Amino acid sequence: MHKLRIQIALSQETHFRAKHVPKVSHLIYNQWYHNPSPVSASKGVSIAVHKNVPFVHCDKSKDEIGRFIFVKGRIGPQLFTFGNVYAPNTSQAAWLLEAIGKFGNFAEGMPLLGGDFNLAMEPNLDSSSGSSTLSKASLNKIQDALARFGLVDMWRALHATEKDYTFFSVAHRSYHHLDYIFLPTRYLTNCISSKIGSILLSDHAPVVLSFAVPNMVKAEYRWRLNETLLQSPHVSKLTD
Repeated sequence: MHKLRIQIALSQETHFRAKHVPKVSHLIYNQWYHNPSPVSASKGVSIAVHKNVPFVHCDKSKDEIGRFIFVKGRIGPQLFTFGNVYAPNTSQAAWLLEAIGKFGNFAEGMPLLGGDFNLAMEPNLDSSSGSSTLSKASLNKIQDALARFGLVDMWRALHATEKDYTFFSVAHRSYHHLDYIFLPTRYLTNCISSKIGSILLSDHAPVVLSFAVPNMVKAEYRWRLNETLLQSPHVSKLTD
């Protein structure tokens, strides 16, 4: 994460059990929010915040099986709600419709929803096979649920017709774009770039979004003369 200069990281499949979540003491990421699975290590989601981000936590919400976590807080004057989801690989539509609804109702300020959705939103662009295991009607319902809260796929918004993938299915010998970061359309002008990384440490490639925090005021710096310089004979001649 640090090599990619990630400031806020959404991780899925953390493989922590509820009673075995490690106490993280990290020099770079000093705020961690976990939602582990209570019974198995097959799920789990986490949100990590870089030490340089002045994030002040306000509230959080999570499910009971380690599938999603929503964290609310401020960065400067801007209120954020970060949502991290890990959708199941079956019955995705029903689960996502419920999760998106819960996120939308919980969110305040600038909402950012990301994670592993376990489906290709636009099969013709997001799957090398051009097909999906979900029906077109189910995909439309998910897209309508996102649209209800104004959420759009930021990578797709910046790469309208490009094809790039975050997962390779060994069983089907096909590539798929399953991981997304959604923001409301009104924040599109705040987005600087979005890219998909390489599949290295995980079986998924990371999706990285860079954006400018709204309403952030740059720190003012006051210049002050080093008065000891006036004691220098060279400076004295210049000021005479």
